[in-house]
Amino acid sequence: MGEKRAYKPRKPGGGRKKLKPEYAAGKNLKDQMDAAVALYNSEMSLQAIGEELGLNPIKVRKLLITADVYESEVAKKVRDTFEEYRKTQNYKEAQGRQDLQF
Repeated sequence: MGEKRAYKPRKPGGGRKKLKPEYAAGKNLKDQMDAAVALYNSEMSLQAIGEELGLNPIKVRKLLITADVYESEVAKKVRDTFEEYRKTQNYKEAQGRQDLQF
C-alpha cells in the first residue's frame, strides 16, 4: 500500500462553502411580506397577489396573517389557541408530546 499522508489540521471556519452566500431567507421573507402587504392594501385579491408575486394564494394569506394585516375567524382562532398554548407550556417540556389537540 502507499505511504500515509501527514495529518493536516483544518483551518478555522473551514467546511463546506455556501452554494449561495448572498442568500438570506429572513430578508427574502420580509421582502415577500412587504410586497404582499402593499398589494393587499391596494385592494388586490389573494389570487391576484399570488399571481403577481409568483406565490400560492395560501402562502400569500399566511404572509398577510403573519404581518397582522389579514384576519379571519380561523386565523383568530389559530392565533388565540397558539397564544393560550404558549402561556401554559414550556417549549422543552412540550417537545416529544404528541397528544396536543386544537
